[in-house]
This record gives sequence, structure tokens and C-alpha cells, in this order.
Amino acid sequence: MSTRSALKKVEKDDNIVSFDCQAHPKFCSDLDVASFPAIRLYHRDGRMDRYRGDRQARKIAMFLHRALRPTYLEADEHTFGPLALLDDVVIMAHLQPDDWDFFDQFRSLANKYRDRFSFVVSPPIQDEKTSALVCYNNIDDEKRRAPDIMTVGALEEFIKLCAEPLIPELTRRNEAQYTSTGKSILHYFASTEAEKEAYRIEMLPLAKKYAEFLHFTITDANEYPEMLTKFGLKADQNPGLALENTNTENVFPFTGSQELTASAVESFLEDVTSGKLKPWDRGAGDVQKMNHDEL
Repeated sequence: MSTRSALKKVEKDDNIVSFDCQAHPKFCSDLDVASFPAIRLYHRDGRMDRYRGDRQARKIAMFLHRALRPTYLEADEHTFGPLALLDDVVIMAHLQPDDWDFFDQFRSLANKYRDRFSFVVSPPIQDEKTSALVCYNNIDDEKRRAPDIMTVGALEEFIKLCAEPLIPELTRRNEAQYTSTGKSILHYFASTEAEKEAYRIEMLPLAKKYAEFLHFTITDANEYPEMLTKFGLKADQNPGLALENTNTENVFPFTGSQELTASAVESFLEDVTSGKLKPWDRGAGDVQKMNHDEL
């Protein structure tokens, strides 16, 4: 489905306009569009929301849904369950009566991040005497409760941590976030949204298992075609897979002919950690396997 088709399902009046900023630079400059492509939502009351996510039709449509809803929704004991599944990431405050300090923190965060996540105010958790903040990361099927709701800045850090997907899409904008952690990165290169989604579903249990040591990431091969050969893969090897040790800069391309199932990928990781696979020799071009002399 195209982005425009997806948005028309949300915006029934078809108030969707596109401008070529190269052809109309002054118009875009007047709207403070410094770089493009860019997506902005202009409300009738003068407010403007910027879209900061991936250029995917589904995610852009979800952004529009959020923008057309109140800053936060109110739930009761019957509706908080369905509302927890409303979005990829839902931040739910279980609010005790008259806990205005916590509510003010929550409302401030909802105003700041409403373009990216959905926020819900819900009754207190049964038999508890304090308020609580719960994050539902429905992409990764994870539910987390904030351990600290009192320290300044703790709730915001918790939301950022919880909302981070286990298998993110790697771009120039966010790559430093993953290359600087000291963990190795398992790069998956794909050219279609269907391939990306199938990989996420297949690898999610594995990504959870190795989360302490390894980032699973996805790179759009259409947007970054040069990345394939950078990691020892053929330019037309799509989808492709390669493991990068960010500490040693060693790279291990996946050269097997089998389908990229979780089992095949885990076997590949085990071959690397056991030393069965040598890192890619950038001069030779292809990954080299260890030679075992017959005794």
C-alpha cells in the first residue's frame, strides 16, 4: 500500500498535499523545512506536528492517528486492556487519586512524545497504594513497569528504553547509537517491507536471547546499497546477513545457501563464536572458512 493510500484511510477529507522543495525552495524555506523529504501535520488551530519516524506507510498513518487523538486517553477497568494494544508503544499511567506530581510528569511527557507513542491514564493497579507507569512495547511483546517514578528524568529515560525496538531499522541518523555500545551487530539487509517484517517475527526470540551481547538490526538495501559490499556481501545479495564486531572491526558475512531461519542464524552465530568461521578478508573478497587438516 502506498503512503498516500494509507493516509487517505485516516484523513477522509484528503487534506494531503505534497510539495517539491527543489522546485519551490522559498515555499519550503518559509515553512522552516531545512531538509527533505519531510512530513508535517498542520492543525487548524495553528499547531504543527513533525513526523520523525521511518518512511513507511503504516508508521506514517499511525502518526496521523496519534495526532488526531487527545494528548492522552482515559481508560477504566474495562477499556485499559484494549487501549494497551492501541499502538506499537503505549505508555499507561495507573494514577492514584490526587497524585498530582506524578500526573504532571506524565502529562508533560505525553505532550513531548505524543507524536511517537500513545499515552493512557488508567485507574490504580488493584491493591496498590502508589501510582505506577507501565510501558507496553507491542512490537516486541514486552511489558515493563518503571522502577522509579520519583527521580527527575527517570520516567523519560524509562520510556526511551522501553520504546526502543529489539530489532530496529538502522539508518545514518541512528547508527552511532548502536555502534557505540560495544556490542556486536547482526546486520540484515532487505529491500521490501514484507522481508523486514518476516525477519523481525522470525528473529524476535533470538534477539531477546542475545540482547545482552548483540544488536539485531535491519538496513534498507534500496536506501543503502553500498552497505552490502562493505560487509563482504555481493551487491545483489538481497536479502543478506553479516555479523560485525564493533570492537575489532571484524566482519563475518553469512554465505550459506539455506533460508535465514532463526535456527540457521543461531548456527551461524555459534560458528563465529567458536572460531569455526574466520572474519572476512577484505583483500580476498569472500569469507574464508577454517581449514582442518586430516589426521
